[in-house]
Amino acid sequence: MTTVLEEVTEQTLDTDHVRRRVDDWEERLSDLYATIESWLPDGWTAQQGPCVLMHAELMREFRVAPRQLPTLELTDESGQSARLEPRGLWIVGANGRVDLTHNGLHYLIVDRAENFERPDWQAVRGDQRRDRRKLSCDWLRQILQ
Repeated sequence: MTTVLEEVTEQTLDTDHVRRRVDDWEERLSDLYATIESWLPDGWTAQQGPCVLMHAELMREFRVAPRQLPTLELTDESGQSARLEPRGLWIVGANGRVDLTHNGLHYLIVDRAENFERPDWQAVRGDQRRDRRKLSCDWLRQILQ
């Protein structure tokens, strides 16, 4: 499959392709949120948070309708919280990005897979971008401590 850079510069990009990419993004987000929820430590819960509007430049260019994408709110019984928010699909070097904020820290979760391939979610603290690791249950639990 193509990379993001190849995709946005190819001559054959059309409305159907853009729509399929947005549908795929929505499905990957849903699967990611379900995985995150299944990894939560004891005492933590997840619920859908306020939606964010996705209407990227390619969507506007090809007249693909905007999408409301959910955020995911994580809370524990002591009142700690974390939030996951989709930030973009067309990201150079990634197949989408979700931001996680917790305790004043900012983390990036990016899908390093090629378009329409099985996701390869990797995570890194925003100020330590060279220390990217595979997203895992252990990584999430370490973040939420």
